[in-house]
Amino acid sequence: MAYLTQGSEWQRIFGINVHRILELLDLREENTLATWFSSIIFLAVGIGFLLLGWGSSTTFTISRLTRFIFQLTMVGAIFLSADEVGSIHETTGKWIRRLINQLFIDAPSDDKGFFWLLLFAPVAMIGLIATAFMLYKTIANMPINHNWQRQLAYFALLTALVCLPGVFVLELFEWYSHSINQGVTIFTCVEEMFEMIGMYSLFVCAILIARQHQL
Repeated sequence: MAYLTQGSEWQRIFGINVHRILELLDLREENTLATWFSSIIFLAVGIGFLLLGWGSSTTFTISRLTRFIFQLTMVGAIFLSADEVGSIHETTGKWIRRLINQLFIDAPSDDKGFFWLLLFAPVAMIGLIATAFMLYKTIANMPINHNWQRQLAYFALLTALVCLPGVFVLELFEWYSHSINQGVTIFTCVEEMFEMIGMYSLFVCAILIARQHQL
């Protein structure tokens, strides 16, 4: 709605600035109620992997490597939670662009900090693949009473694997679109949707495993 009402003439209804309210709920903006809510989802993922990384029960037997990967995932999720509010990756992206300008060539203009993709995207993808593989192995050994419980965990993991890499693809499209017309694009809305669905699915997957093992 914030995207559709951008620059519209009916922003005030009964003296209330409707667009300003929508901006507070707009994930495309920084330091809003929406980014605070998104940050909570990242933090919840961290809590879910806290249970997997440090929890123990009679049925929860995983390798030290698997436990270490889950612990790293917890740290990463908490960092992303802080980043969602503090815009760390955008700030880093702007710094990378300035560095490229000083050391190599004139980089394309980038007031949104898209250059963070060059540094963080490969690391995030490697981390996601490692976490997904360990989750897959853990789900396979999960104690269940009904087969649908394992299938639900697999479905949550698959959703995360589809949505989270899609975030980087959509960011690239947004970067390209922004470099052409320097305007507002719909890609940001879709990218933020993929991010929230993907992280929430990762949270659900971790919690389903933790609940079955009574962690």
